[in-house]
Amino acid sequence: MEKVLLTGGRIFTLDAERPEAEALYVEKGRIVALGDREEVELQHGRAGVRRIDLQGGFAVPGLVDSHLHLAMFGRKFLLIDFSRTRSKEEMLRLLRERVAKTPPGEWVLGSNWDENRFREGEIPTREELDDVAPGHPVLLTRVCHHVRLANSAAFRAAKVAEDAPDPPRGAYGRDASGRLNGLIYEEASRPFLDAQPRPTFGQWKEMVRQAVKYALSRGLTGAHTDDLRELGSISDTLRIYRELVEEGNPFRTHHLIYHPHLGEAEELGIRAGDGDEWVTVGGVKIFADGSLGGRTALLSRPYRDDPERTGMAVHSREEMSELAGRARRMGYPIAVHAIGDLAAERVIRVLEAIPGEGRRRLPDRLIHASVLRRDLIARLKRLPVVLDIQPRFVAGDFPWVMDRLGPELSPFAYAFKTMLREGLVCAGGSDAPIEPMDPLLGIHAAITRRPPGGEGPPEGYSPGERLIPKEALALFTRGSAFAAGEEKERGTLSAGKWADVTVFDRNPLEVDPEELPEARVMMTLVNGRIGYEG
Repeated sequence: MEKVLLTGGRIFTLDAERPEAEALYVEKGRIVALGDREEVELQHGRAGVRRIDLQGGFAVPGLVDSHLHLAMFGRKFLLIDFSRTRSKEEMLRLLRERVAKTPPGEWVLGSNWDENRFREGEIPTREELDDVAPGHPVLLTRVCHHVRLANSAAFRAAKVAEDAPDPPRGAYGRDASGRLNGLIYEEASRPFLDAQPRPTFGQWKEMVRQAVKYALSRGLTGAHTDDLRELGSISDTLRIYRELVEEGNPFRTHHLIYHPHLGEAEELGIRAGDGDEWVTVGGVKIFADGSLGGRTALLSRPYRDDPERTGMAVHSREEMSELAGRARRMGYPIAVHAIGDLAAERVIRVLEAIPGEGRRRLPDRLIHASVLRRDLIARLKRLPVVLDIQPRFVAGDFPWVMDRLGPELSPFAYAFKTMLREGLVCAGGSDAPIEPMDPLLGIHAAITRRPPGGEGPPEGYSPGERLIPKEALALFTRGSAFAAGEEKERGTLSAGKWADVTVFDRNPLEVDPEELPEARVMMTLVNGRIGYEG
């Protein structure tokens, strides 16, 4: 493997022993030396060394998204994108345009609608979807991916009758007369997903390739991804990512194993931590609840704007304990989606009852941890668990989330500063495609506690929870490394670690935070190899 010397910019290491450097020398993908340019040049600037000019850029440890869905993100390029839609009428217009281009009988799919951003707060009815697409099954996925909306043709294709009972871990929405209104919650969507023709291996691989290329262009050198609900097979998933690396896409991936696939993992003899420098296996993914946007996140008290609801538990307490116990027996940590405070409490109870044996190489994860009461934080401090947080949720969920949670719970929403101050380890992700796959937007939200462009209060929402730039950057560097058990391999630019570097056109630690969304990724390097150059 070639020898590489990086110079011509400022290098911020996040390593307390040497916070900044002028040059960085790499051999076999690892950092060998870093420091003053003259010194590093003198020791390593010999013939045969490839030189990379940072062109005055600002280099930081390679950013890693600790929680996203690369396959789902890749597939979204084929779907109607409602992320910029601001009314029911706009949704119907985009749907009408897609239907006109789609052969009769084929599925029409869309994603990322969010009625909280609509002027009137209303979404299309099942009847309105039928009017626009009488001959096409239509399935539209909410931004949270925990609620969907379908027309009558889709219900027929999924073989869900008008009088169908709710499944154990989901529900069908109904109007005042008891008729299906087109809304589908949580696992009730499974028949609709199963009824669609599945992409081929080659099609999935191309979708993932596009997602990986996009990630590199946004400054990401790696990601922790949850793909099995889309790709359907552990062996196919690992094969896709390994082949992409072999084909010249230098991108590291860490893979969560969705719990229904534990049988396949056992057959393949796969264990947590298996893999190589590019593709590794992580913990077992379990869902405890849904989303705040869909009012399926499990809360300890009723939703303030819908007092009849407290959310939805995806598994009973007994089922959760059984799933966690099976993962433990197979040597896996668990990574549990828990947004509401009651969901988090149930997960913590399981972790306390089924502890790991000391400090495992891979810690457990509490994914999202959106609403954490102080008593829950106190209990988490005694557990080897990482909080897998998504700072960008702040920009998308405030101010409506305060009305939804009420005064009792809203102070505990996305309380990142409290988490860090209490000594909890936090990793930063986007949950893309639920939120944009752009770490700078996450860093911006963590620092400002509001959307870009001056929206929201100048001091941000819950300003006491704002992070300083170094803390926000650490979420996507040291935090994500710790979550994958790789804190000795990456997370800082230090001798002996992998040479993963993200280069921006401005200093993310010193620039006005409002400029962060406008920052340009100049270069992304993985193992000292250029994965993207802008």
